[in-house]
Amino acid sequence: MKKLLLLLSLSFCLLSFSKAQTDTLTVMQYNLLNYNNYTSYCTSSNNNVSNKDAYIKTIIDYVLPDIFTVCEMNQLQTSVDRVLTNVMNTSGRANYAKGPRTNYSSSDLINMVYYNTDKLVMFNSTALPTDIRDINFYTFYYKDPNLAVTHDTAWITCIIMHLKAGNYTGDPEERLAEVTTLMNYLNAINKSGNYLVMGDFNTYTSDEDCYQLLVDHTNTNIRFYDPISKPGDWNNNYSFAAYHTQSTRSSDNGCMAAGGLDDRFDHIMASLDIISGGKNVKYISGSYKALGNDGNHYNDSINDGTNNSVPAAVLNALYGNSDHLPVILKLNIDVTTGIDDEAKVPFDFYIPSNSGDDNGILVSPCSGRYSIEVMNLTGSLICRLQSVASTGYNSINLSSVPKTASIAFFRITDPSGNVKVYRTLR
Repeated sequence: MKKLLLLLSLSFCLLSFSKAQTDTLTVMQYNLLNYNNYTSYCTSSNNNVSNKDAYIKTIIDYVLPDIFTVCEMNQLQTSVDRVLTNVMNTSGRANYAKGPRTNYSSSDLINMVYYNTDKLVMFNSTALPTDIRDINFYTFYYKDPNLAVTHDTAWITCIIMHLKAGNYTGDPEERLAEVTTLMNYLNAINKSGNYLVMGDFNTYTSDEDCYQLLVDHTNTNIRFYDPISKPGDWNNNYSFAAYHTQSTRSSDNGCMAAGGLDDRFDHIMASLDIISGGKNVKYISGSYKALGNDGNHYNDSINDGTNNSVPAAVLNALYGNSDHLPVILKLNIDVTTGIDDEAKVPFDFYIPSNSGDDNGILVSPCSGRYSIEVMNLTGSLICRLQSVASTGYNSINLSSVPKTASIAFFRITDPSGNVKVYRTLR
């Protein structure tokens, strides 16, 4: 166990009432493949935008995402508006809105977000230019029905990036430069929170420098985590058949990449606060998936033979629209209402300097009995512990924690069970 001071902003809260507002958000990221953007190879014949509208609508009707982030959209505002009108706000829906469009990098292709206004309010947005494409930030807060009374809600920031494609000399360096721009920005802010970074990363392996910068940045406040914890050499590797997102087809139609499913290019990665649930938003374990990937179509078209992972119409839409599959995860929103921020009393848990690696003890000058849950990277429970409480002093013995466990964070709960805080320990 490392000697480590934990400045846990764990809090007592004096509650006027303890009712909690809970909800679920569905998040989907999708590379639309040259949406309304005709090139010498993606033409009105093999990538017709009207056909794409129908395909994407079928997918949206099925998933009904609360946050829908996209890559490879034509950079014109008319293209952004077209998806909102022809896809999102159809089938009786009128509740979707779009984010502000940017193109500081002067690319033919941009990123965009669409969101459910019944649940979310966009608070602000910004973008970072790179040599390839913008990196877009969109921050939302949850539309808690009790917001006017409690002035407390859940926040989430979506970061969309479409990194340089290719595996030739210079391509990995371009991707690293883009991610460096992102991480330098986050490092300057140096603030933990509910962040998702998503998009088409075009990475062939988790060993690539740009990916490692995301997951192993020296500033632990801004590290990202793979919700399914599947690092490795993804390219053309059967071991990752259930997680590949590209390509949807084995044959070439002139626009889409061929070869069948054999790459994991598309990702949604989460900050520790989302993995752990430390700030009212928590990844729902087991909810991450590549839509339309049943794990049985390695190097095959997704609609070759039997694939019952989605309805047939959705499967055909995924096959017809893009050579990428969307990735999806779900988030639990848990907003405790009635909190008076002025009544929060912060305290620290820390590991004393005389605590050995095998007998670590978390101690705190606070009183009362606290519980601690030891969690792994995917949010699964490793074990539960209880503090030994006494007046003015509190301790939690860590000697029973499995030494071989891949620990990502501890979740500590206050005596009344209302407030929880999470932090990495090892």
